[in-house]
Amino acid sequence: MADDHMYFADYQGDINLGFHGIVSESFSVVAPGFNRAEVFGTEKVFEGLRISNTDLIGLFAAGNSEGIILPNIVSDHEKKLLEKNDINYMVIDSKHTAIGNLVLVNDKGCLISEVLEAFREEISDFFGVPVETGVLAGTGMVGSAGFVTEKGLLVHREAEREELEIAEKVLGVKGDIGTVNFGSPYVGTGIIGNSKAVMVGNNTTGPETARIDKALGFLK
Repeated sequence: MADDHMYFADYQGDINLGFHGIVSESFSVVAPGFNRAEVFGTEKVFEGLRISNTDLIGLFAAGNSEGIILPNIVSDHEKKLLEKNDINYMVIDSKHTAIGNLVLVNDKGCLISEVLEAFREEISDFFGVPVETGVLAGTGMVGSAGFVTEKGLLVHREAEREELEIAEKVLGVKGDIGTVNFGSPYVGTGIIGNSKAVMVGNNTTGPETARIDKALGFLK
C-alpha cells in the first residue's frame, strides 16, 4: 500500500530495506530484484548493484547526490557497473567496511563515526559538504541510528537532545526521534528514500509512519 510519498515493502522477505540500496535526490542504486526504485523519482535508477557479491548495498555504502562512498571490499566488476551507470564513487581504504552504518549524509552535511575520522577531509571533498564526527543514542553507528533527506531527519528513539541538535546543525534540517518496523530504533536500517518519497518495512505501524512523516518534513 502507499500514498503519494510513503510506501510499504520488503526486499525478498527482509523488512530492513535500508540495507539494500542508496537513494539520493539524483539517483537510486538498489540491489538486484528491488524492482520499485522508480517511486523515488530520481533521474538515474540503477537496479542490480552488489557489493562484495552481496545485496547489502546500504550496509556497505553511503551517498548523497554527488555519489557514493564504498569500502575496499568492492570488486573491480562492481566498480565498473557503477561507471557504466554514470554513478560517481570513491573507495575508502578502511578496515571498517560497513560504511553505511557509519555515515549519515545528505546534500547539506555529513555526520560520521569517529572511527572514520582519518577520512574526514577526503569524505568532505567527495560529498562536497561539511563533515563532523558524532554519535546518536551514544553509538557511532550514525548511519543505522539515523535517516536523513533534504527536508528532515529521523533518529534513534534514545538519542539525547544534544545529539539530535548537533545532527540537525550538521545536516541542515530539523528532525525528531522515532522507530520503524514495529519498534526498531535503528531507523536507517528500515527506511530508504529521499525528499520525494520513502519506503519503509512492512512491519512499520501507523503511529510510526505518522512520526516519520512529520520528522522527514512531509507533514507541516
